[in-house]
Amino acid sequence: MSIVERAKNIIFKPADEWNVIAAEPATIGRLFTSYAMPLALIPLVSAILFTGLLGISAADMMGLGGGIMSMGITAIAGMAVVSFVLSLVTLFLMATIVKLVSPSFNGTSDNVQAMKLMTYASTPSWVVALVSWIPFLGALLSFAAIAYVVYLIYLGLNPVLGVPKEKIAGFTVVIVLIYVVLTLVISGIVAGLLYSTFFGNPMMGGTLSGA
Repeated sequence: MSIVERAKNIIFKPADEWNVIAAEPATIGRLFTSYAMPLALIPLVSAILFTGLLGISAADMMGLGGGIMSMGITAIAGMAVVSFVLSLVTLFLMATIVKLVSPSFNGTSDNVQAMKLMTYASTPSWVVALVSWIPFLGALLSFAAIAYVVYLIYLGLNPVLGVPKEKIAGFTVVIVLIYVVLTLVISGIVAGLLYSTFFGNPMMGGTLSGA
């Protein structure tokens, strides 16, 4: 099955597609190289193209105007690459955690199945980057995509990990909470590294302060 067909199926007929996904053979490496990485390139390219070259900012997407901060295309491209890498790292960590937590909700503890669930459920968050640059509408669609990712996880827990139906809602909430905490931790680490890079350097600090 092509990546386009799989993405289309998981978005438009997820209940049927999860049953297909649950039964098909897969490896973690193939899930990354043939699906996650190509789709995760969409936000990277969009950031460079629309933010870096066209100067569309988050304020523009919210319909607030104001233009983008004065940042060079190199800096924007660098941040996009970092986001690309972190999205894949987060995906791997989330799948690992889901695999470890699954038995607590009477689901199977399987690395590949957990990776299937988190990889394919993430599809809307990657695909929405195709239109997320559109002022205001893009922001609304991005929020909707996040909500749909949660819904896809909810639908996939039973067929992919065998979680009993009465425990699906609770497991979904736990996954969302774990993702929020993990994202905050990773964001904190990145913010700390950026701060030490730009403000921890005495020469950089002197330049910024006008010294």
